[in-house]
Amino acid sequence: MTESYRGRCWRFGDDLASDELIPPQHVFEYDPKILRRHLLAEVRPELSQQAQPGDMIVAGRNFAAGSNHSHPFLAMREMGLGLICASLSRGPFRLAVFMGIPLLVAGSEVVAALGDGDSLEVDFAAGRIADETTGQEHRVEPLSPFLLDIVSQGGGLAYARSLVEAGEIAHAES
Repeated sequence: MTESYRGRCWRFGDDLASDELIPPQHVFEYDPKILRRHLLAEVRPELSQQAQPGDMIVAGRNFAAGSNHSHPFLAMREMGLGLICASLSRGPFRLAVFMGIPLLVAGSEVVAALGDGDSLEVDFAAGRIADETTGQEHRVEPLSPFLLDIVSQGGGLAYARSLVEAGEIAHAES
C-alpha cells in the first residue's frame, strides 16, 4: 500500500451495517476475488464493477455496525479501496487495520463535505483529504505510525511475517 490514494468518492450514510457491506449468505466465503462481487451489492450494485484501486468508501457514523466480519475488508483490500468514515466501533476498526485497509476517521462535517463521485486525494500518513472536485482540503488525525505500518505491510499477518523475517520476533517451532 502506498500512503496516499487518489480516486473516486463512493459516498454512504450513517449506520451502514456489516450485513449490508457483505450479505450474510456469504459468511462462509473467504476468497477475496469472489467477495469483491458482493461488496455493497444490495446497496450500490455498480460499486463492484466500477470501483477502481485508489477509490474511497466514505461513510457516516457507525460504519460496519452489527456482526464483526472480516469479509467486507477482504473485499475492500482485493479492490484496492480505502475508507473514510465518521465513526466505527472497535471491532470493525481492528478488522480493517488487520486486513490492511487504509482508513481515516473524520468528523461528520468532513464526511458531509465529500460528495459522491468527487475526485479525492487522501494521504493516510498525514491525515490529509483533498477534494479535487471542490478544491477543499481537510485535515484529520492520521492512523498512528504503528497501525499505519501494519496497513502498509498488507495487514496483520503480513506484518507479523515481516517481523519474523527481520529476526525481530522468534519463529515458533511446533
